[in-house]
Amino acid sequence: MIDRQTAEWLSHARTPQTRARIRQWSRRDDLSVVILLVGFVAFVVAIPVGIGLGIWFWIDGIDRFEVFYWLYGSSLGVLLVGVALNAVTTYRLTEARFADGRCTIGVIEDVIRLPSNDVDANPTYALAVRAAPPEQAALSRTIHWGSGDSSGPDDSWIGRAIRFRHNTFDPDAQQDALFGGWPDDTERS
Repeated sequence: MIDRQTAEWLSHARTPQTRARIRQWSRRDDLSVVILLVGFVAFVVAIPVGIGLGIWFWIDGIDRFEVFYWLYGSSLGVLLVGVALNAVTTYRLTEARFADGRCTIGVIEDVIRLPSNDVDANPTYALAVRAAPPEQAALSRTIHWGSGDSSGPDDSWIGRAIRFRHNTFDPDAQQDALFGGWPDDTERS
């Protein structure tokens, strides 16, 4: 079964190999989300269960503390495996989605600070980019930018050239963009 979002990604893929990679990584991403949710639920449930077992063991004088290592360790282990799998599959799915994408150079028109922060509490940004590919309508795209540290893009970035990958020439497909580097970089995306 393919969800609507995956079907849309598949419709933009130009080769059978890319469509197969998108299907494969989409399924793996769905599985990683399930494992992540199971680990989260197991860890949340382990807390009151551990408290209850601690009270019961204390009242009855039971000296079996390895039960807590297994209880918290296994639930935390499943949660961490889910986090790791989700990080890998999300990255690989994004890579597969833009494998057939066209590389275009545009100009940053605006730097927007988003209200949400990244996991390290650093600010995140959206770069409003406009590009004019030859014989096509001008493209308007938004590239999400996590700063990685407390500094980030500022107004001095406006007017800077940026390379990005996109799957369509739809001028208003804002989210159809993946950062591909800076045009002055020697390494290509």
